[in-house]
Amino acid sequence: MPPDQLFVCLLVLATVGMFIWEKVSPDVVAMCAFFLLLVVPFNGHPILLPVDKAQKASIMAGIFGNNAILTVAFMFIVGTALERTGLAESFGRWFEKVAGRTEMQALLALAAVTIGLHFFITNTTVVLVFIPVVMGLCRRTGMAPSRFLIPLSYLAIAGGMLTMIGTSTNMLVNGIVKQKGLRPFTMFEITGLGTVLAVGTVLYLIFFGRKLLPNRACLATLIDSEAEREFLTAAIVSDDSPLVGKTLAETPLAKRRDMRIVEVRRSGNRVEVPLNELQFEPGDRVIIKSRLSGVRGLNDVAGIDVAAKSEFGLTYVQTEKAVLVEGMLGPRSKLVGKTLREVGFRQHFGVIILAVHRQGANLRESFENLKLEVGDTLLFEGSAERMKELFRDSDVTNLSETKHLKPTYRRQRAWVALLALGLVMALGAKDFIPFEWVALGAALLVVLGGCLKSDEVYQAIDWKIVIMILGTLALGEALDRTGASKTIIHGLMGLIGAWDKRLILSAVLLLTIVFTELLSNNAVAALLTPFAIQMGVDMGVDPRPFIVAVMIGASVGFAIPAGYQTHMMVYSAGGYRFTDFIRAGIPLDILLWILGSIFIPLFFPF
Repeated sequence: MPPDQLFVCLLVLATVGMFIWEKVSPDVVAMCAFFLLLVVPFNGHPILLPVDKAQKASIMAGIFGNNAILTVAFMFIVGTALERTGLAESFGRWFEKVAGRTEMQALLALAAVTIGLHFFITNTTVVLVFIPVVMGLCRRTGMAPSRFLIPLSYLAIAGGMLTMIGTSTNMLVNGIVKQKGLRPFTMFEITGLGTVLAVGTVLYLIFFGRKLLPNRACLATLIDSEAEREFLTAAIVSDDSPLVGKTLAETPLAKRRDMRIVEVRRSGNRVEVPLNELQFEPGDRVIIKSRLSGVRGLNDVAGIDVAAKSEFGLTYVQTEKAVLVEGMLGPRSKLVGKTLREVGFRQHFGVIILAVHRQGANLRESFENLKLEVGDTLLFEGSAERMKELFRDSDVTNLSETKHLKPTYRRQRAWVALLALGLVMALGAKDFIPFEWVALGAALLVVLGGCLKSDEVYQAIDWKIVIMILGTLALGEALDRTGASKTIIHGLMGLIGAWDKRLILSAVLLLTIVFTELLSNNAVAALLTPFAIQMGVDMGVDPRPFIVAVMIGASVGFAIPAGYQTHMMVYSAGGYRFTDFIRAGIPLDILLWILGSIFIPLFFPF
């Protein structure tokens, strides 16, 4: 193997190792690999920057101009429009009506609505919409969320196999196929195969998988109900108050157990200085949290201590009930990757965090320096007004049924989102218009039609996924340009060349499934699709079955939470442990591997 091929192969292995290690964000790892391919020279020039300007332009166009990136970004926008206009929430209300009060009936209804939605939107959006819906159903029926949230993630993944827009993985594979000069897949070309796999997933969950699921309480049930009877009180520091010029630690307020300062506002603005460093000034508006039991009947003012008014020079302004809300960090949340201390959470949002739940562990203290991750579930306490600001500004998903915190949908623009969706479905089923342009047209329609505000357009796109796709596409381009992919495929064919084509296909599918359990599904698709194409070419057969094996295998990752983003989203919300996914996911991986090995050659002959 020549030095440049060896370098690329070692770089791919190092990238895969970093993905598995998970100490560095995958998008950062992918871009570091891209950078090395742009600066490390072989034969007088870097691999991705040849001397020939035409070749250089072709390589860069193949990476940055890949239609998969455009398609994924545009469909993120369309999916968010369906969410903001309330269309996705309408499906949730229908689910609640037909779910009933038994576990079997609820699972069947969940399967019908989630899989049906995947004809229109991606699996990540489906899970984000349905986690609060499922939690609400469980609260009303007394069933445990842990019985439904793993099935929700599994069904969302299975539904994503039905169309080319069901998951970003399918769109990515299709983009690489087109880039290599092959005929791209049409919208519903994989629907037949996807239906077989989706039905297999539903039957598994109903008759076998649900017996392996835990019956476990979620975070909100771990907090004493007495905590709900707490109030927030606003007060003003008077001119002659003994608090003036002192920090919180220097005042008796710091020692009080029956009240707690949440926020201080000055001249109408929230004071950003940490509370333990802030010096009180006359006119400061202080928000105090206190238990109702300690103030009931005192001057008919609920939620403020009479001693505080007289002793500390505080004048009563208003009192409002504090609410407890459970929230989950979505993939586009501004809090992901930061600590509560870094964002000055309490001062910035005026909301208290009582507990954090992550991967089976409930953290009740010392979590201010914890870096928050996608799927973390937090228990918030604060006023309804502050909660609305939090959910609106930081992209936290509300998991609680609090009527005051219901999002405001742009239902009057729902017809625009439906029209855009109809265009995607109708034109995407044909191949006379490139699908990326269909997606662009739909994205422009929902933006110009008022479904999304301008800032929401950029928030809708999961930029980490886009950046990671760029980096992994660069690795695939390097494997192809150096000839490393051909060298590897020729070596493999020397070992398995005598195998039956169906057996080789089954091996490709199994390898992709194993990789998906260890890596990001998009990274697996970007790395293995070029190999699948090369394998078909070297065998002298249509590479389409091998491409479909990679496409399906990159969606079959049920046993390890890190393998798929939807798993991380339900992990903490359902109070799961790592072993819960292992126990329920491995049999499903095996089942879909067997079904895929049998049915892929039937739907896509060699």
